Amino acid sequence: MDKHSALYRWFWFRPLFRNLRLRLMTMILALVLPVSLVCLALSAVSIYQSRKTTYEMNQNAFSFYMEHLALRHELGDIDAVQDFPAALAPHLMLLYWNAGINDSRIYNDGAVYAARDEGQVFKILPDGSWEETQFSFEQLKQAKHFFLWEKEGQPFRVLVVFPYDFSIRNLPVWLWISLFISVITIINCPVLFSRLNKDILVPLDTMNQALSAFQADLSYRIPQQTLAVSDDFLRLFDHFNVMAVQVEQSHEKDVKLLETEMDNLRLQVNPHMLLNSYNMIYALAESKNYATIQDYTLCLADYFRYVLRKGQQMVTVRQELEFVENFIRIQRIRFPNRFSYVYQAEEDCMTALIPPLLIENFVENAIKYALNPKEPIEIVVSVHREENEAGKELLHIAIMDTGSGIRPEVLEKLQKKEPYIDEAGQKHIGIYNCLRRVELFYGDEGDIHFSSTVGGGTQVYLIIPFSLSAERDAGKEARA
Repeated sequence: MDKHSALYRWFWFRPLFRNLRLRLMTMILALVLPVSLVCLALSAVSIYQSRKTTYEMNQNAFSFYMEHLALRHELGDIDAVQDFPAALAPHLMLLYWNAGINDSRIYNDGAVYAARDEGQVFKILPDGSWEETQFSFEQLKQAKHFFLWEKEGQPFRVLVVFPYDFSIRNLPVWLWISLFISVITIINCPVLFSRLNKDILVPLDTMNQALSAFQADLSYRIPQQTLAVSDDFLRLFDHFNVMAVQVEQSHEKDVKLLETEMDNLRLQVNPHMLLNSYNMIYALAESKNYATIQDYTLCLADYFRYVLRKGQQMVTVRQELEFVENFIRIQRIRFPNRFSYVYQAEEDCMTALIPPLLIENFVENAIKYALNPKEPIEIVVSVHREENEAGKELLHIAIMDTGSGIRPEVLEKLQKKEPYIDEAGQKHIGIYNCLRRVELFYGDEGDIHFSSTVGGGTQVYLIIPFSLSAERDAGKEARA
């Protein structure tokens, strides 16, 4: 049937058949095929047993008949010695009917042969006549099925060559029907599997590719499919696209919500920072330390320029570390000789992209909560790149301090990724905001671990996917 003919399209894409074809082919392969294989095996065993039984029955019948002829010869009813093979031929012609041999002179279709001692072999014809043959008994016994009768004391022996199909002529009809159905089913299996491959395996592969593509790009949608895809998968593809739209919209809402939270965080930080800065400038002015006021004011301007910028969701590690350095300069003016700061970052990591204020938040918390009035603390930031077991590159960021540590109840909230609310009812959302941003930007691929003991310092480990900025990519292209 022409695949592009109107009749083909009317039949193959008919709604009723489209709803049933997937289930029908699945049922054929899942149910009919195993049954057909069982029927085929039973048929083969039945044919073998039938051939064996029929052959043994013919052997017994022929032996009985030949014993009867031998007895008649001994009684003188048949003179096979003086008149051979003419006297014996009319009696041997009955073996044709018993062996199911057609009236044919074709050797492979079976025949009856007689010989006296080791002499000439004669072929007995169905009409009771005979003719000479050039073959010996040893040559004639090359046939697959034969019956040889010879008896000591008898002057003749008989060889019956059965036709090739003698032992399967009496098989029951149901066996032939089951054998026919089994063979037809097995022959059609490649066609059924090919059709099932197009209706199930290929659409499943399309769905797997769509899931992988959607993880990398939320705007991905499964393209419009042809009618060759079954209705079940067409509906599944439509549901996937609807779900993708909802997930993308939900992600956009989360981004907007996070931006709102970032703005709220800025609104909370900025007045506090401004108030401290005004007090600091006033104190410096009273002491007429104008050089420090100039340095402090410049650092303050850079600080607010970085914090209050808009429209940039990601920054490079270099930008973030420069901002942290600027923040440290401000804090050193406020808290001289109270802490030391050092960072170590691999050069390849400096152009990697991270969310803004990701490192600064943890450094600020170390200065805000970990300072020890008795002895200075040390703050260390480390940035390096590693590969996981799957071969994916990850960016590892560690922020460590030797301060007073985190109280157990606060650490428990951080490990559960929940905001901490103190006894006064104030909600601390700085670190919680970082946790939310890492989860939003990186999903399961990003993670933050906290380790701290009271009086033993705090260690924060951030693990996020390694991605380069456009600046680094442009540099690679230029070098190429």
